[in-house]
Amino acid sequence: MKKLVSVIVALITTAVYLHADVSSLCSAFDTQIEALDVKGARQSIEQAYKEAPSSYDVLYRMARLHIILGDQEKVEDNKLPLYTKGVEFANKALAINGKGMSGYVYRAAANGKVALFKGIFSVGGVVNSVRDDAWSAIKLNNETPQRLASAHYILGRAHLNLTKKPKLVRYPLGLAWGTIDEAFEHLKKARELRPDFIMFELEYARVLIAMDREEEGKNVARRISGLSLKEPGDKERKNDALELLQ
Repeated sequence: MKKLVSVIVALITTAVYLHADVSSLCSAFDTQIEALDVKGARQSIEQAYKEAPSSYDVLYRMARLHIILGDQEKVEDNKLPLYTKGVEFANKALAINGKGMSGYVYRAAANGKVALFKGIFSVGGVVNSVRDDAWSAIKLNNETPQRLASAHYILGRAHLNLTKKPKLVRYPLGLAWGTIDEAFEHLKKARELRPDFIMFELEYARVLIAMDREEEGKNVARRISGLSLKEPGDKERKNDALELLQ
């Protein structure tokens, strides 16, 4: 009996230690991403995945990692498999926790990248799934304000990209829902929830310019040069902001 109790205690202790270790690895991933240390972040979350391959917190971060890796990939043909892998990890996260806001956010983000790679007007079903997942995340709103900001950003950007073609052209594709007003409202909400975040500021500048509020948009774009880098790709986004001023 004592031996059995000892075994049970050992198993519980191991489980508690494993949870703590995985939790610390997830926290390290978040910190490393904000520090633009993608290599270190990858090591942290891949180690966490080895230890807890069925953890929701690990799986949605694996989805995020693959989106970032796809963005950083230099060989164009290698981007799509990374984005697709991001979708797969987000699917796994949602299979474990269907009420997980981050699962919806990163599946929307990954599918958004897939749609942009293939051409948004050739994959209407994927674009609609981006909209639906972003809305699911917004309705859940059960994690962080930053995650809610991301959901509004993704939805706003989807609207903005769709408005690049007239509604009559989009209608047969099932994409008539995109409007500039919705793009503005969601992108405005994103930057309110997470101020001074370059990714959101850049898209907000773009939507203002698209609404013929060019001077306002350029004022937002000018501010971007002085903002701190907080996300991989922010250096490139600063260059994109400069292009809006030309």
